[in-house]
Amino acid sequence: MREEPPEKQPDFPGFDHLRGLPDSATPYNFFVSLPEVTGHYRLLKMNGLAVSDGYMELKSQRLSVHMEHINDLPLIEMNFSLEGNIRQKLGFVQDDVMYTKGYHNIMYNQGEWERNQFLHCGIHNTFTINIHAERFLQLFYGHSFPMDELVEKVVKGTPFLVQRPGITFTPQMGAIIQSFWNTPLTGGLKSLFMETKMMELLLLQWELFLQPTPCKAQYDLEKLELAKEILLKDMQHPPSLTQLARLCGLNEFKLKKGFKEVYHNTVFGYFASVRLEQARQLVLHTGKTLSEIAYETGFSHPQHFQRAFKQQFGMAPGQLRK
Repeated sequence: MREEPPEKQPDFPGFDHLRGLPDSATPYNFFVSLPEVTGHYRLLKMNGLAVSDGYMELKSQRLSVHMEHINDLPLIEMNFSLEGNIRQKLGFVQDDVMYTKGYHNIMYNQGEWERNQFLHCGIHNTFTINIHAERFLQLFYGHSFPMDELVEKVVKGTPFLVQRPGITFTPQMGAIIQSFWNTPLTGGLKSLFMETKMMELLLLQWELFLQPTPCKAQYDLEKLELAKEILLKDMQHPPSLTQLARLCGLNEFKLKKGFKEVYHNTVFGYFASVRLEQARQLVLHTGKTLSEIAYETGFSHPQHFQRAFKQQFGMAPGQLRK
């Protein structure tokens, strides 16, 4: 297993390239910088697990970006949308799969095609864990009663998609996602850490998927999803609670109660966490000044931004760039 940092690559890799990369204790990093697109892709491969984080910022409304490929390897995927809007078409699923902030799924689609279309300009960021089917069966076959159905489908080579679009992943799960990149462990201990965190994250996903539907009516879920889209459409000029309720067709009580149940936060608590995460991505992946980032994400003054950022992430935004 390689211990030295792999060489940074200048452009996003193709799937054939990624397949051929050996295991490494440090992430591979790929970058793209074009007038209308900037992006960063990092990949960590160890002992049958591949952990990746793909970030892309589209700077033009006119730009249409999509990626299409055949999934020819026997991999179980755990997908998490950290930011953005992506429409995914899968060969074995009739309806489109919509990746919005907080969405997550478990998928097995060997031999099937998929097409991902990036909707709207702005930031799109996804986190994925790929588990080789052989390793998945070693870990879960025979002693994972709640997931026996998935195990049987993997054994038979039957594709599946497990999702609950109305239930977003929790802050606890978000912290686990970040831990893959922040651990100081190396070598075999890092491999063990990755596998342990993958299983913890998978079980937390499964626990969410087994929850009863938070709202009695699918009609209300659709209106809550619409409310979320309206809320995040213009970060600099968000609607008031009264305006948002009217625009999505719910009264304020249902809007507040439903938002808390589905997104595990208040309406404007959710808005604040999203814009701070968007700001964090801009700090990490762009050369914009902190003042530019503050105004772009809807803060009236850079000092308000820096105070809220430190409260959320435990450090000032300038420290993140050091």
